[in-house]
Amino acid sequence: MISSSFSPFFVALLLLLQLRRSDGAPAFASPPFKSGVSSTSGLQSLHKQTLSTSHRALSRSTRLHSSPGSGFGNKKPQTNKPATELFELQELRAQLQTILKQNILYQSLSTEKREELTKYVKAVVEKTESPIDFSGKSGSTMGTAQFVAGVEGKSWRMVFSTDGSSGGEGGADGLPYGSTVILRIGDFMGTNGKLDYVLKFSKQVMGLNELVAKSSCEVDIGPVNPGLFTFQYEDIKTNIFGVSNLPVGFFGLLKGRVNYVDTVWFDGERWIERNYLENGDLVYSVYVRDIDDEKENAKK
Repeated sequence: MISSSFSPFFVALLLLLQLRRSDGAPAFASPPFKSGVSSTSGLQSLHKQTLSTSHRALSRSTRLHSSPGSGFGNKKPQTNKPATELFELQELRAQLQTILKQNILYQSLSTEKREELTKYVKAVVEKTESPIDFSGKSGSTMGTAQFVAGVEGKSWRMVFSTDGSSGGEGGADGLPYGSTVILRIGDFMGTNGKLDYVLKFSKQVMGLNELVAKSSCEVDIGPVNPGLFTFQYEDIKTNIFGVSNLPVGFFGLLKGRVNYVDTVWFDGERWIERNYLENGDLVYSVYVRDIDDEKENAKK
C-alpha cells in the first residue's frame, strides 16, 4: 500500500507509466491512492511544480545572457559588410564577358559602345586600386609573385582597346580586320617564362587561322619598372587550312623585337595595360582570360 506521505510527484509518475498487461488492459484498474490524494490533484500539483521550475531556469538563463561581461549576448553580432563595388567595374566586367562569350570583334563595336566602354575602363583604372599588387607598391614582392602565378599557364584575349583609330600598337584598328590578339602564356621559372603571341583570325577570314610568334617573356622585379611584362619574338609560325607551325619568312623580320605589356590593373581574370601613342595620347587595352582557348590549345 502506498503511503499518504509520498509526494504528488510520485503519484503523477505512476499515472504516466500506465503499465499494461499483455492483453492491453492497464496494470491497475485504478491507482491505489490514499484518501485525500486524487489523480487530478496530483497532476495539478505536478504541473505547478514544473511551471515553477521552468520559470526559475528561464530566469537564470535570461540573467546569464544579459549580464555584462558574461560573453553571451552582451554584444551585437558583427557582420563584415563588403564595400560597395564601383558601378563602372560591374558594368565593365559584365560587358567584357559578353564580348568574349559571343566572340564579338572589337573592331565591329559601334562608336557609342566604344565610348561607353572607354568611360568604364578609365573609371576602373583611375578610381580603384589593382586587386593584385603586381608592382609591389606595398614594399613586398609577394604581389609580383601573385601576378606571375595569375598569368602563368593561361590564355588572355584582347577584347577591347580605348583607341580604335591608331595605326599601331594599343589600338584595335592597328590589327587586320577580323583578328584579335591572344597571349598564351606558358610555364615560368621564377620571373622568366614562355609566351605565344597569337594573332587569331575569325571564321570570316578563310584559309588563315592564326599567326603565332613564339616568344620568351619575363616580369621585371627591379626598382625602375616593377611588374613590367616584357616579351621578345623568337620564331613566327602560322596555321593555314588547319596545317599549323608553318614558318613565315616575312614575319621573321620581327625576330628579336622586344615588346611590353605595361600593366596598370589586374585581378586574375581581367588584365588592363596602357600604351602611349606617338602623339602622346594614353590608350588602355583590356585582356580577359579565355578558358575556351586554353581548352582548345590543350588538345594540340
